[in-house]
Amino acid sequence: MGNHHGNGTNGNKLTRHHLVPRSRGGGNGDNVVYIPEHRHVSWHAFFGNLTPMEAIEYIELVFMGKKRAKIKRKWTHEDLYRLQIQLQENALKQKRRNEKILKVSR
Repeated sequence: MGNHHGNGTNGNKLTRHHLVPRSRGGGNGDNVVYIPEHRHVSWHAFFGNLTPMEAIEYIELVFMGKKRAKIKRKWTHEDLYRLQIQLQENALKQKRRNEKILKVSR
């Protein structure tokens, strides 16, 4: 099957979205959802290659601040990009820690 899958309920073409990006080790199967193409483009424009949980953390940090208190900060495009990279790196570190724990417990 290609990247597109039929039509959405309003005639929009659906496209595959990997919850964990393939570039970060995500596969197919349960890792794929079908969403309207325009939403897929919007997701990657705003969140890049963040997973849904990372995107939630991104939103919380950008719009709510570290202590979830509304703060006014002027984010530059570069700040937002660096935050995305930092969240991805943090997720990778956590994945590696989890893998080490699993190896030790075997």
